[in-house]
Amino acid sequence: MTARTDGEPADGSRAACLHASLKDAITSGEYLPGAHLVEADLAAKYAASRPTVREVLRRLLADDLVEHVAHRGVRVRRLTLADIVEIYTVREPLEALAARLAAEAAKGARRRLSALHRAAAGAVRAGDRVQFARMNSALHRAIAEIAGNRALLIVLNRLNAPLIGLQFASVDGALDIEHAHRDHQAVLDAIFATEPAAAETAMRRHLRHTRDQIVRAMSTRATAAGAEGPRRRR
Repeated sequence: MTARTDGEPADGSRAACLHASLKDAITSGEYLPGAHLVEADLAAKYAASRPTVREVLRRLLADDLVEHVAHRGVRVRRLTLADIVEIYTVREPLEALAARLAAEAAKGARRRLSALHRAAAGAVRAGDRVQFARMNSALHRAIAEIAGNRALLIVLNRLNAPLIGLQFASVDGALDIEHAHRDHQAVLDAIFATEPAAAETAMRRHLRHTRDQIVRAMSTRATAAGAEGPRRRR
């Protein structure tokens, strides 16, 4: 138990469990970017003490998954256009490396990756963007795990976490799930054929296309918001 200054203890083990639960809720899209995490509501929902919730919110701040807004509390982090460009600049070579290593170690990986890809295909047919984004996240994570490089997996898990919620957000045109699914097929074809160079190239192509779509959608939304602003002030 870790003592708190308000006299009520924060349960360390409970905080660890709640941190894992909230992190999963954010990265799975239960809490979208901009959603406020109200201490009292979280305490009631998860049957946790207020000090435990505060400790967990501090951990999520350290994870870069949430941000503190003056006079408004804590909310799920909203990535800026600059954030997207910076993250994808780093993400592309790392994901490409993961695909290359996965192709070199692809023996026995076909069943796992194929199952995720089939589930994503079902989401595409249903037009379920949220479910597709979940499968997208799971597929990329599985490729990194199959690559067999623990350091690479740790870095990618940290780097990709803030992006997951963004992909669930209602940004018109941010994700063409049919195109993304075709991109995934190209990556998997190369991995299953044990062609490391082709897997790396296919992954780079996929990430560049996704980045460009998100940037374009965010830029369009920002332009539209700027055009509405002056009209509202008249």
